[in-house]
Amino acid sequence: RSIERMSTSEIRSLGTVTFDELLSQGVLTDVWQAGGKTANIELKVPHPAAQIDDVDAHLSAMMGLLEESLAPFDLPDRSALVYSFSPRIGPVAKSVGFGLPVTRLSPYLRPWGSYRIKRLVGTPGFVLSTVTGLIKEHREEGMPAIAMALQYLQGWERFAHPGTPMAISGRGLERLNRARAGMGLHVWPAPLELEASMLEAGISLISDHMDPSVFSLPDGKARWMRPASQPLDDEWRGRLDGASDSERGDLIREAGESLPTWPELGSNRKREMVTEQGHRMFWAGSEDKWAAEAENGLPWGSPRLIGHRGAGDTD
Repeated sequence: RSIERMSTSEIRSLGTVTFDELLSQGVLTDVWQAGGKTANIELKVPHPAAQIDDVDAHLSAMMGLLEESLAPFDLPDRSALVYSFSPRIGPVAKSVGFGLPVTRLSPYLRPWGSYRIKRLVGTPGFVLSTVTGLIKEHREEGMPAIAMALQYLQGWERFAHPGTPMAISGRGLERLNRARAGMGLHVWPAPLELEASMLEAGISLISDHMDPSVFSLPDGKARWMRPASQPLDDEWRGRLDGASDSERGDLIREAGESLPTWPELGSNRKREMVTEQGHRMFWAGSEDKWAAEAENGLPWGSPRLIGHRGAGDTD
């Protein structure tokens, strides 16, 4: 049964938290409005059983409801990104003057069926597309970020489509960062063993591993879950990496209580961070441009750690 044919009361009776109920929780909205946090909101393509033939009208209606729900909140720039697998997300957003940035998820996966069937349907689109082509298409549509499967950048699958292969390290990473030139890049899945290298590469992670009691990564280094909203400095990174696993929990809590959050950082520290990232990741523009952008919110090119749906707790 498709969710589009269910009433809100039916959905709520199954234990699902509605979007407006989520927005009623100050623990979420207070930090979201403060800055440095980014929420990704996915607009689903309707199931065929819902008999919704006009996908454009459906997307437009959801965009209107989303803007209505978020209207009471003062969200900083670059604190929300709206996803969809639908190739119509960009044109519809432009036609209705949607006020939030959007991006298209690649490859296209239909929203119903088993995991194996979804992959089977998505394979032709994956094989025929290239990372360079996707970056060009997103840029032409005015999208500030790209969202794609890890297989475009890691494993044998990245050689399965035409074009020069991209990667999360080495020459492939340099090609990737030169091509995106500061555009955001959101990738899923994000295995724990690749988390540190992906963040270092400038990739924002859509992670299924959001357990706050995991203090160490598989390589033995400390895990810090706020790379964007509360960045570590060199001193704290050294302290955490040098601590034993049994010590890290207390140290991570101490760091969370003492380190400034992104909106609390001074202009000089923000400039220092985005200057380092911008040069290392080949962002377009100048240091002054990056610093000015950082004053109004975390740049899209800066890596974030974002929980995938179902990976967190809304209580």
